[in-house]
Amino acid sequence: MEVKELLKKQVAQDESIGFPVKFSNSIAKYDQLTKDLVGLFGEIGEFSNIVKKINIKLSKQDQYEFDIELAEKGLKEELTDTFIYILRIAAILNVDIEKEVIKKMEVNAKRYE
Repeated sequence: MEVKELLKKQVAQDESIGFPVKFSNSIAKYDQLTKDLVGLFGEIGEFSNIVKKINIKLSKQDQYEFDIELAEKGLKEELTDTFIYILRIAAILNVDIEKEVIKKMEVNAKRYE
């Protein structure tokens, strides 16, 4: 499935559960953007916390009880949650995220030649 299709699917799901996807004014639009941004940062925080715990486990093998395999499953889940928030923010801002990522990758490739 392409990113554009994922975006449409996410918007349809948001609509079906009552999350705002269309906005009558800038106040409503940026209010929802703020909520999704806070959600995005929350997911990144959860991802970061798991990475922190993995590093503690790796440096203190026997002194720290922690399951790295289980943690990696958690990382996948938090990364996915993060991506969903990015899709939602792209929808709010009406960004063709697939096109913009490709364009930015080309800029970065030239920057690091």
